[in-house]
Amino acid sequence: MGPTIVGQLMSSDLKVYYADDPDPEKAGQGLALAPLIHTVLGQPDLSYWMMSPAEQMAMVYLLEHLRPRVGIEIGTRFGGSLQVLAKYCDRVFSLDVDPDVPLRLAGRHSNVEYVIGPSRETLPPLLSRLSAEEAPLAFVLVAGDHSAYGVKPDIDHILDYKPVVPLYVVMHDSFNLECRRGLVEARWADCPYAHVVELDFVAGSVNLSPTFREQLWRGLALGVLLPERREGRLEVIGRSTRTYERVLQASGDGSIVPRLRGLGSVWH
Repeated sequence: MGPTIVGQLMSSDLKVYYADDPDPEKAGQGLALAPLIHTVLGQPDLSYWMMSPAEQMAMVYLLEHLRPRVGIEIGTRFGGSLQVLAKYCDRVFSLDVDPDVPLRLAGRHSNVEYVIGPSRETLPPLLSRLSAEEAPLAFVLVAGDHSAYGVKPDIDHILDYKPVVPLYVVMHDSFNLECRRGLVEARWADCPYAHVVELDFVAGSVNLSPTFREQLWRGLALGVLLPERREGRLEVIGRSTRTYERVLQASGDGSIVPRLRGLGSVWH
C-alpha cells in the first residue's frame, strides 16, 4: 500500500526522526524530508537523503533552474543526492570509493556513470576528459572525504578546470570543522574563473544524533565559476561565520578560532 496523500502532501514527506529512533545516526534529526519533495521530484520511493530539508530544497532549486547537461557528484553512499542530480541532469558522474555503490543503486539511474576510487585520483582524469570534450559541466556536488586533506584537493582540481558554461559547485557539511578548513584553504583566489564563494549558502548546525552528538555538521557552501574571467579580487565569505565562531568558543574549541582566522578573508 502506497503513502497516503494529504492535499498535495504525501504522508511519507512527514517522516520525523525523534530522539528515541533506533538508528543512532538519525535519532533526534527531526523532519527528514522537505515538504512536498516527493511531489516535486515525482518519485514516490526516495533513497535515504543525508541532507536537511533546507539543504534538499536548495539543491532542488539550483538543479531545477540550471538543468545541467553534465553533473558530477563526489561521494554518493546511499544515493540520496544522486537521485536528484539524475533527475535534472542529462548526464551524471558518480565518484565514490565504495565499490558497492553501483550495486546498491543498480537499475535506478540510466544516465549515471559510476567511477570507483579515491576522488583525488579519479576526479582529475574525469575533468580532463570533460574538458577535451568541451562538455557543458554545470554542477558539481562535493560530499566525499570529510577531512581538510580530502576536501581541499577536490576543490583545487575543480578550480583547475576552465568552465564552458556557468559552473555551480555545492559543497556539503560546510559547518564541519575539517570540511570548512578544507574549503577555506582551497585556491579560490588563484582561479580566474571563480566569481563567488559563500560558505553558508545554507547554514549548518550542532548535530543532535547520539553518533555525532554536539558536533558541527550540515551546511551547504556554494562556489560559482563562470567562463569569463573575474575582474577584481575574490574573497571567501560566510554569512554564518560569527555564529560558527561562537559555537566553537562555547563548545570549548575556541582555541581553534584564531588559527582559522589566518586561513582566509572570511575569518577577518
